[in-house]
Amino acid sequence: MLFHRLLSRLGQSTGSLLLVALCATMGYSQNNNNNNNNNNNNNDSGNGGGVEIDPQGVLRISNIDNALAARMRMATLKSTDRNERIVSEMRKVSLNRLESIVAQRLAEDQELDEEMLGLAGLTRIEYVFYLPESNDIVIAGPAEKIHVTENGDRVGLKSGKSVLKLLDLVVALRTYAPNKEPAGSIAVSIDPTQEGIKRMNQYNAQFEGRANQINANVLAGMKQALGYQVVSVKGVPRETNFARVLVEADYRMKLIGLGLENTVIPFTPWIARTQAGANQNALQRWYFEADYSKVSTNEDRSALHLQGQGVKLTGEKEFLTKSGNRTRGAGSGDSASTAFAKEFTQKFEALGEAIPVFSHMRNLFDMSVVAAFMQQNDLYGRSNWELGVFGDESKLVTLTNPAISQVEPAVNAVKKDGLLITPIGGVHISARKLASDPAVDNELDGVSTKLSAPADLANSQWWWD
Repeated sequence: MLFHRLLSRLGQSTGSLLLVALCATMGYSQNNNNNNNNNNNNNDSGNGGGVEIDPQGVLRISNIDNALAARMRMATLKSTDRNERIVSEMRKVSLNRLESIVAQRLAEDQELDEEMLGLAGLTRIEYVFYLPESNDIVIAGPAEKIHVTENGDRVGLKSGKSVLKLLDLVVALRTYAPNKEPAGSIAVSIDPTQEGIKRMNQYNAQFEGRANQINANVLAGMKQALGYQVVSVKGVPRETNFARVLVEADYRMKLIGLGLENTVIPFTPWIARTQAGANQNALQRWYFEADYSKVSTNEDRSALHLQGQGVKLTGEKEFLTKSGNRTRGAGSGDSASTAFAKEFTQKFEALGEAIPVFSHMRNLFDMSVVAAFMQQNDLYGRSNWELGVFGDESKLVTLTNPAISQVEPAVNAVKKDGLLITPIGGVHISARKLASDPAVDNELDGVSTKLSAPADLANSQWWWD
């Protein structure tokens, strides 16, 4: 399972300060070697602003001006020729045609262009089809003109949502590759060290009953005492952008909860809602999980349709003992936590436009379910395609980042009666389960006809509207 550890305990029984420590940790669950010598110029990492992985593997995430990024994107949109196609309601991308062209580019030592790295501007995957008349495996969904932000993110020019990233999709396809044992779980967790917990408790003890002495220097001391959190990765290489996005999305969600991230849109953080006195020894656990309103297939399981938002935030209460042990199963969380998770879910689409890492994470949900469906229903065998260079790390490099091994903690404080309350959380998606039991919808056969490749499609063309 995926666990996000965020720490732990500081008695402030007589004070009026609520301290919150974030040991950003996350898990992504669903049911390599490092090659740095080839094609690194085709970097599809899409690292967002305010994110750094240093050579020692420490992931540092700082605040970025989301409002400024939105204004710059809108300025670009306004200056774009009105006759230029900005959006497509349904764009189709043939995976095997794209792989063939990518293979040719790599063989000729040519760089992949923005259109390839951004998968023709797709902002969601709504469908995957096997088209027997042309042997194509096609993913389809809404698309936009690709806008590359000043931070290097690829987003839709009109909406600001993250566009699909080629290398993320390649990681998902390799996880559920043809002729491979079904993947168990993809998991990322970030855990405080036992030594860090001990140091923090010792540091915090000196301030019991002296809440008025808590200031910025004390918070910095708490952060230093807690120390870096250890990152564990399972199922996908920790050097991939896929792993980085999962960690960052979970971390930024916690920053929003602590009131440390500018959401741009109106939003009430958890720290502004909570009343510490009602939460003795309580921990609030938040985690992302799949939230599709419907997952459907056709009779011969050659198509999949994903409907709905795709992601929701769920809250759960835990308890922490003096020794630092956690106990789960204590209910859905207090009213503040429940309200925070509910608002986050309700505003997820808007948050994904303002802070692209959330729509980026949702794209990873979609990719994972689609990749699992393709493997389970042998779309590879039907199309006589076995990934080609998409399955070969020595030719198409996905290990583009230093290996993430640690993250920094974060702390915040507000004037409230009570004691330290700690949010924890993660990300969870059961891709194999979602892909293995879809409802049957025979109308998908009619949809697949509409998505078929045009008869006059050029050999070099891998997408169409």
